[in-house]
Amino acid sequence: MNQTESQTKSPISIHHSFWLHDHPLEKNYPILEGDHQTDVLIIGAGITGLSTALELLERDRNVTVCEAAVIGSGTTGGSSGHLDAHPEIGPQALLDQLGEEKARAFTSMRLNAIQAIQNRCDESCDFRSLEAYYYTENKNAVSDLQAECEAASKIGLSVKWADEIPIPRVQGGYSIQGMGRIDCYKYQKHLAKLVVQKGGQLFEQTQVSGPVEPAPKSLKTAAGHEIHFDQVVCAVHCNYTDFLQLYAETPAYQSYVLAVKILDPLDDALFWDDSDPYYYIRRATDDPQLILVGGCDHRTGKGDSTASLNALEKWTRARFRVESVVSRWSAEFFETTDGLPFIGKVGGKENVWMATGFSGVGLTLGTAAGTMLTDLIVGKDHILTEELSPDRINLTSAGNVISEGMTSAGNLAERVLPAEAIEVGKIQSGEGAVGKVDGKFTAICRDQKGCFHSHSPICTHMGGVVHWNEVEQTWDCPFHGGRFTASGKRLYGPPEKKLEKPS
Repeated sequence: MNQTESQTKSPISIHHSFWLHDHPLEKNYPILEGDHQTDVLIIGAGITGLSTALELLERDRNVTVCEAAVIGSGTTGGSSGHLDAHPEIGPQALLDQLGEEKARAFTSMRLNAIQAIQNRCDESCDFRSLEAYYYTENKNAVSDLQAECEAASKIGLSVKWADEIPIPRVQGGYSIQGMGRIDCYKYQKHLAKLVVQKGGQLFEQTQVSGPVEPAPKSLKTAAGHEIHFDQVVCAVHCNYTDFLQLYAETPAYQSYVLAVKILDPLDDALFWDDSDPYYYIRRATDDPQLILVGGCDHRTGKGDSTASLNALEKWTRARFRVESVVSRWSAEFFETTDGLPFIGKVGGKENVWMATGFSGVGLTLGTAAGTMLTDLIVGKDHILTEELSPDRINLTSAGNVISEGMTSAGNLAERVLPAEAIEVGKIQSGEGAVGKVDGKFTAICRDQKGCFHSHSPICTHMGGVVHWNEVEQTWDCPFHGGRFTASGKRLYGPPEKKLEKPS
């Protein structure tokens, strides 16, 4: 293949991240044409899929990776690029849930993942090994963080209490050694090259259907071609199977990021606070005055995307002297109800594997999942097989499952509740709404070029009602995190088809 001739800008992108400003998305790998045979089919070419492919290739497996869009168009390209091994649920909660031995094993997985990322990088990836800080702005929370510092040491992190941390408004916190940052888009492209160099096959703009049979031996692409395999790995960041339990246990969230030019230099470290949801800060590059700030998370499709970005900017300006905001974007992640990712064999399947529920730390967890999935596929035991199994039963998360289910039930109720009529003429460029248009239940938007698009607002996955995301100009489904372009094309998540016409 003449790669230069084949490069074309992709029409599909979920986000408008800082990483893509000077490096627009391009198609660099072929579309699958015709039927295909492989040992292991990997669906999704993000960090998880590509890391798994590399691990399997190193163990002499024949591997094929299929990406529905192009490299960088999904969650990885919208990441903030931070690499850390601190548990999202907190060190003490991890200890309570797993016990010390397995909590240390879980932490070790992520520390090893950071090392693996560093080992795989070349100079283009801009990897930097950094110190990280977990801190509070609340004097009353200092003693709680001191206890978390002790727990962090027990789970295997190298930590040290710090009364002074080089960031505004800090009351106390602790440092963590051995973390890092990276240009996530460049790293993802580098991983793709490594996969091909090591003998793997990689196809872009090749959407593959999700596995539903107990022991599937083939799956079809959207173009109707059949891929035959022995094992299949779902690495699309969300549940992409018919295992319904997982949808309730992995609700989708939207998180927001700003790239900001500030007047005063920031130390080169990772910073995050104890808010819920938390805010995080880091340099974007080696430039000490160009930083990334993230936070203001909410359930996908349920919040106000513009208000969230405004709130994040207000929070940033209250702590830094801002010269300009360089970039604004959002990214979706999936949060498990018990705080641990799902990595392993899918319940009720013989040869289907998955990894999802990475919260906001998919770069390390996705890399760790690549190692764990490969071990399991080749028959090697893992100390956390049961604890991270997709079909585990965790009674401590039952309340969270019920709570998330109420959100989904509320969304389904929108299908039967009376819908207000939409005054189409009042919709401005970049705006969208759901309601009645000419008596039909409709999702209608006006794109930034001024063109109108109208569709059925019913998500083609399991019938949720989509909401307009003004920041990313997408239709987002609160039910299971499916996302569609303004023109109704399937972008991301469990749906396999585009939005239909209003009826």
